[in-house]
Order: sequence, then C-alpha cells, then structure tokens
Amino acid sequence: MSFAKEVKEEIVAHTFSPEQALMFISGFIKHNGELIYTNNGFQLVLTSTSNAIIRNIFMLLKSVYNGKIEISILQTQMITRKKIFQLTLVDNIKEFLIKNSLYDFENSDKIIEVIINNEDINKSLIRAYISGVFVASGSVNSPETSNYHLEFQFKDLHSAEYICRILNDFEFNFKVIAKKSKYVCYVKKSTHVSDFLKFVDAGKSAMKFENIRISRDLANSINRVGNIDIYNQQKTSSTGLKQVQQITLIKNKHLLGELSVKAQVLANLRLQNPTASYSDLEVKMNEEGVNITKSGVSNLFKIITKIAESIGE
Repeated sequence: MSFAKEVKEEIVAHTFSPEQALMFISGFIKHNGELIYTNNGFQLVLTSTSNAIIRNIFMLLKSVYNGKIEISILQTQMITRKKIFQLTLVDNIKEFLIKNSLYDFENSDKIIEVIINNEDINKSLIRAYISGVFVASGSVNSPETSNYHLEFQFKDLHSAEYICRILNDFEFNFKVIAKKSKYVCYVKKSTHVSDFLKFVDAGKSAMKFENIRISRDLANSINRVGNIDIYNQQKTSSTGLKQVQQITLIKNKHLLGELSVKAQVLANLRLQNPTASYSDLEVKMNEEGVNITKSGVSNLFKIITKIAESIGE
C-alpha cells in the first residue's frame, strides 16, 4: 500500500462530529463526485481505489444524506486490474446539493468558495473540509524518498487557488502551478508536509513520516562523515608519499644536513611513517624529545618542500 493511501485511510477512519462530517463530505464530493443526468433525474457518483476509504465515506454519507446509496465494484481493464469501488447516490440529489451549497444548477457548476478562513469560523470545520478535499484529490510522497512532496490536483485554477489560500492562512506556504491539463497546489518542505498530516488528524502517518525522515537523514549524515574521513585519509596518504619523495631527493643529494635538527628528526620519522597524519607526527616528535606543535610540523614540511623544489629547479 502506498503511503498516500495509508494517510487517506487514517483520515477517513477519524471520528467526526455531525458538522465535521458534513464539511468532510462537502470537500470530498466537490473534488471527487461526478454528477450524472438520467431519465429519473440526477445521480451522484463517488469513487475510490480503496475499499476502506469508500466504506468510511459510505458511513459518513449515511449521517448527512437521507437517500438511497448503491454500492458497486468495477474492474479496470489495465494491466494491474485494479478494483474501483463506487458509491452512487440516487435519491433527491438536487435538493441535497443545493441544501449543502455544493452545486449551482443555474450555472451548471460546483460552488467552490463555501468557507472563508477567518476568526469567526470553527477551525475544526475548516480542517474537516480540507481533509475531504485531500482524500478526494491529494497525494503525498513516501518519506522513504528524499523528494518530499504533498499536493492537491484540480481541474480548474479557481479551485487550486482557493484551497491554496485557505491553507496558507495556516502558514503552510503552498504554491500553485499548472501541470499539463491540471492545476497543482503543493508543498515540498518536510516540516510543512509533517505539519499538514497533523492538520488533517493523520497523527500515525505524521509520526511514521518523521521517524523515517529522521532515520534517513541520520544515515545520510553518517555517510557524509564517512566520506569525509575517507577523503581525509586519502589526502593524508597522498601528502605523506609526496613528502617521502621530497625527503628522499634531499637525502640523495646529501643535503639533509642543510635542515635544522628538528627538521631532520621529522624527515626521518616521515620516512618511517609515510601515511602518518601531522597529529601522529607531532606525538612521535615529542616522544623523541622534540617539543613541537602540529602547526610546527606543518611549517617544517614547508621548509623541506622548498628545499626539494629548489633541487628540482
């Protein structure tokens, strides 16, 4: 099961008050429902690929709609042969849609702006409405991927901008883009994705998202540290071998006596320890009775390098 489906099934399993149930169903119907005209009047069709989602939608509908609901299962002709679960509302559809400000029959269009986010509106009703819209048209990437992404897809720009405006009143920073024949309202920041999951009462999914994200980020940090260590080891080894070549050149030209006593001790230690770090050489120098710091070791090697280069010239 995809992470998006897990989130949606958790949302619809939430316990709603009658007012919240109506707002949830309102959001779901507007962006999932298909209004069909028949010889007997109107029918409203709701669909989902999740049996759990459609069962919970059915239970919520029973609390706000006093009409007949037909349940059916369709088999797609695709290779995956997914099942589509369908609810069909067949009684008093026009009255139901008008009563709940869902559809404007005079203009043959759904009513989009039914709520305006301000201090006079119960925030739990707004959350319920957004939850219904997300279950109908939303999606979220799995936290297993590093591409954090949560979105709503709409057929019209008005709906996308309206939902985006409501969500951004809660400081989510959603943005709208046109994508092929659809309009997408989305966020990509991991904290915004996590906060949105909490906003729609998908607490378990939010916890799973955070746990996986933190675990992966920690693993990436460990890998980065490991890569840095490997790089430093390679750099130390390369530097040491170059210094061995320089000291060997000076020795072969019988110019080792041109170095200070400290530099001669360091040169001999480098020949014996080609891959030792400056910190290791500092310790060995002090063990030899030569009081020196790590920066002192570095300065002595600069002198050795200068002499070796002059020989080369």
